[in-house]
Amino acid sequence: MKSGIVFVILLIAGIVLVVGLWLLGYHLTGKWAFNHWRAERIASGDRLDWNALVPPKVADDQNFALDPMIRGSIVENGQVDARFKTLEIPQNVGKAFGNWQEGRRDDLEAARSAYGKVDLQAVFKPMEPSFLALDQASKKPGCRFPTAYEELEMPALLGFRAVVRNLRLRALMNLRSGHPDLALEDLQTCFRLADQLKAEPSFITAILRIAILNISMQVVWEGVEDHLWGGPQLTKLQAEMAKIDLLASSKLAWQSERQNMISSFTVTAENRPPLRFMAPDVDRHYKLGALGRGWFYRNLLVFCEYVSSMVDAQDPFTHRVFPGKYIEPEAWMKRLRFRIDLVMARIAIPALSGQVARFAKAQALIDEATVVCAMERFRMEKGRLPDHLAELTPGFLTDLPHDLVTGGPLHFSRKGDTFTLYQVGWDGKDDGGALAWTGEGEKRTIDPAKGDWAWPHADH
Repeated sequence: MKSGIVFVILLIAGIVLVVGLWLLGYHLTGKWAFNHWRAERIASGDRLDWNALVPPKVADDQNFALDPMIRGSIVENGQVDARFKTLEIPQNVGKAFGNWQEGRRDDLEAARSAYGKVDLQAVFKPMEPSFLALDQASKKPGCRFPTAYEELEMPALLGFRAVVRNLRLRALMNLRSGHPDLALEDLQTCFRLADQLKAEPSFITAILRIAILNISMQVVWEGVEDHLWGGPQLTKLQAEMAKIDLLASSKLAWQSERQNMISSFTVTAENRPPLRFMAPDVDRHYKLGALGRGWFYRNLLVFCEYVSSMVDAQDPFTHRVFPGKYIEPEAWMKRLRFRIDLVMARIAIPALSGQVARFAKAQALIDEATVVCAMERFRMEKGRLPDHLAELTPGFLTDLPHDLVTGGPLHFSRKGDTFTLYQVGWDGKDDGGALAWTGEGEKRTIDPAKGDWAWPHADH
């Protein structure tokens, strides 16, 4: 009996010793493992250096970010330039905005009432100088914000959403009153504002870019849905939207998110002075030995492997997304549930991982918008909708977009004067163009990770 107990104790001790030795070696080799992984990723074409991520330098007079109007949107001591203050929207105007992805138009009368003016012309009259300044700034050829990227500084931009919402309302006002050229001018300003942000290696900036585009697309959608655009405007809109690459923005955002963590982990692991954004810890200088350094690198490696699944889930060069390469946060956390030694990696798992599907869906709908504009031009010339999308090429559309998930053709069917156009969504299932909804009542929204990515139609 005693010999059996001794055997069990020795067995447990042996297991603990083996596991302990393995963990010791695992973490002592952490820096080597991370550098090996990093070299392999760079060799495969990935970008793991701030110099490879930041936008090129731009002459001051050519730099969108240094235009006085844009500099006024960068928060300094909690203050925003007065010109942006004139472009703020009333708090109670929210219900006036529709949602094009859900098939809901804007209510311009409700917007006028919220502003407390006799008409929308009176609302936008005092904003015209700021609108003009923004339009001129948006035409500058380059953009690089005056931030120290390697210190993890990022521009805190305020006011852009309000600006674009005002431009959206003015564009819809002009569009519905029979002035599509004026509506297009405001819409092009919005598109240029979004385009200026595409090279910024910041997740916050990428989200702002997609927000600007989503706000602006309301005007495109309403104009097509209600046949308010003319042929010349539709041609220009097609050209504008064909240049939009949200997959590249999403990929860059995740590469920068990963680089942020690499920078912050390595300064601690290597006992270097803290980065500027770590100012509260300036007086705390860590002194790590080989084991502590290796532990930091192992946690960093696990975090980077997870974020790299998001980087790999989109390929701007082939204009495809690969949901199979993306790892759900819940699944990743489940893998690590027993790895208490990787607690830093678990804490660092980003909360915005769902944005991968959101960016993909936004790109899918913009691709569909180019097709719908071509279809509207076809209808204006032929007096009918096309029976097949192939009828659009080459006269109305040079190349047909493909399904981002499958790589195959878009799904299209015509029924009289209406049509169904969609792509298979993030889950890879063909739901016949059906959307997936989440929430109830006023909180009811479309789930970008489920259902199909379908071009919306209004409920008349």
